[in-house]
Amino acid sequence: MFKKSTAYVIILAFLFSIFSAENVYASGINISIDNRPVYFTPDSGEPFVDQTNRTQVPFRSTMESFGCVVSWDGDHQTAVAEKDGTVVEVPIGEPYIIKDGQQIANDTSALIKENRTYLPIRSVLEAFGASVNWDSDSQSVLVATGSPDDAGNALMTVSFLDVGQADSIFIDFGSYEILIDGGNYSDGTFVSNYIKPYVDGDLDLMVGTHAHEDHIGGLTSVINAYPVDRIIYSDETSTTASFQNFYNAAMYKQNCTFTGDNDMTFDMGGGAEFKILEMGDGYTDPNENSVVSMIDYKDIEVLLTGDLETTVEKNNLSKFIDIDVLKVGHHGSRTSTSQAFLDVVKPEVSVISAGLDNKYLLPNADVITRLLSMNSAVYGTFRSGTIVMTTDGSRYSFNTDVRLTSGDAGATSTGSPTGIQTQQSAAVSESEAVYVGNSGTLKFHTLECSAGSKIADRNVVYFKNREDAINQGYVPCKLCNP
Repeated sequence: MFKKSTAYVIILAFLFSIFSAENVYASGINISIDNRPVYFTPDSGEPFVDQTNRTQVPFRSTMESFGCVVSWDGDHQTAVAEKDGTVVEVPIGEPYIIKDGQQIANDTSALIKENRTYLPIRSVLEAFGASVNWDSDSQSVLVATGSPDDAGNALMTVSFLDVGQADSIFIDFGSYEILIDGGNYSDGTFVSNYIKPYVDGDLDLMVGTHAHEDHIGGLTSVINAYPVDRIIYSDETSTTASFQNFYNAAMYKQNCTFTGDNDMTFDMGGGAEFKILEMGDGYTDPNENSVVSMIDYKDIEVLLTGDLETTVEKNNLSKFIDIDVLKVGHHGSRTSTSQAFLDVVKPEVSVISAGLDNKYLLPNADVITRLLSMNSAVYGTFRSGTIVMTTDGSRYSFNTDVRLTSGDAGATSTGSPTGIQTQQSAAVSESEAVYVGNSGTLKFHTLECSAGSKIADRNVVYFKNREDAINQGYVPCKLCNP
């Protein structure tokens, strides 16, 4: 399996500034096809964003740059493009295009502006099998047609959205889109706006991993903003307002299937599958009920774990495989990402979604250390912002090279963890510890104690022996009798 080579990343290879003003028509939106920019003149017109937030591009100059033979059917007010035996017809003012005689629904329409024909670039080029992505930093539409070197594989993007101390992941693969979690309620508008340039008609699949607000809170806004074909959740209930809002929006969403999780496989086309891995239900802690999913795109596997806890990891080790990329469970908390789990999945890259200066002091130093000991490159949204993975099924790349170290524990602004342990016990790592204490309750436990495993990271204190714990004022847990 070939995983480590430099990924096929689509970037603009030339800058408009090297061309004279007489030859280039200035535009706020750039178009690049296979790393080659498309240039527009005053005669051709320039790209723009229409009222549905879709990019419209001049028909002839764009499609000829793409390699098409173009024509105009005046009788039917239809632009026609042909390439390699595929014919795509784009009727003016209609919410669809026609590929080889078959209608494909679209959420915007081609139009005529200032006597020039414009067409929605994403839907038309995807009909020809191209991958179309949006780079917000450079305000560029990036198009990849595939080549013999990459076997014509389409590009998939996986965005780990920067929603602070929360989770939201968006997967875009051609016309297939999946949203996993939506951050807190206040993140709903941001998530809805982020995915808008990518959603082709309906959002194919939404997953709410579990009932906590920092995962399902923002999904209500997305459900209200888009048609959604299917919503999967953890099959649990909660009385919180955030969960009730999500549940009611999903339950009464028209033309949408709303179900609990189970072992499921969804065909995304192009050799890509999205899998739900059933971990079991009925745990008292919503984190333990998290929906676990995996992207399986040819040679590349991405595992997405919600806030899955170590107990459930260990109960399901046989369901996991060697993967490429891991979305680290529970924002890098010590209650997730056990060594036994890592010994199975062996992630080459690990992504942690956490908020800068969060009150939980996540990610945990020991979790980062465990990941680094596996030679995993570790990235964090609190350092890099939204993290985007791009893959063609054989290679992958990320839009950041800011790797985390143990000094990034706690996600502090200064880059060094504070307040995680008392001064006396700061030198005691989890690997050295015999007991774990809770600085909030001043109780200490064995490492195997179920109560000890639930201690929040900000309250964790490790001890090498019983005497140290007692000398610091901690009392033994009555459950495990350390």
